[in-house]
Amino acid sequence: MKTLQCQHMIEDSVESFIARFKPYAAPVTIFSHTEGSPLLECLFVKTIIQVFERTGPYVSRVGKVRMIVNPNTERLLLSDVTQKQVLVVGTSRLQVNGLVLDRDDDVVIVDVGQPLVVGVLGEVAEPVTAGDWVSFESVAPVHGFIVPDAHVRSLAHSEADTI
Repeated sequence: MKTLQCQHMIEDSVESFIARFKPYAAPVTIFSHTEGSPLLECLFVKTIIQVFERTGPYVSRVGKVRMIVNPNTERLLLSDVTQKQVLVVGTSRLQVNGLVLDRDDDVVIVDVGQPLVVGVLGEVAEPVTAGDWVSFESVAPVHGFIVPDAHVRSLAHSEADTI
């Protein structure tokens, strides 16, 4: 296995991150959580994972949502294993094997049954391209960006205009 790393800023703001990676939002089911806790438990590709919610405490709701699941890793390894896998290895930490769908500088989109938007925190030693199989272990926490429902956003904007 060859090690791949890179060093770039992944996001300017929550809003710009969502706008940039919205096409890779995955369907997840959020479970009940403790008020004030930044960690959400959700079902992602038949696995219960914990994510650090980045979009604010009132955007998440129990039930099905679209979320950009964003683990970060120090090292991305080219893999000979051609099987998609997500394992929980700690609080908001994952071990992953998947297929590269796309690459955007320091971010690699990895298909594990649904897309992960993986931030690589080190230097890229070799190019990673679509079609490569990769594996990595994430650093805590895995970030979760809930993609707002356009209808809800429009309705909220309309209500605000009438007040």
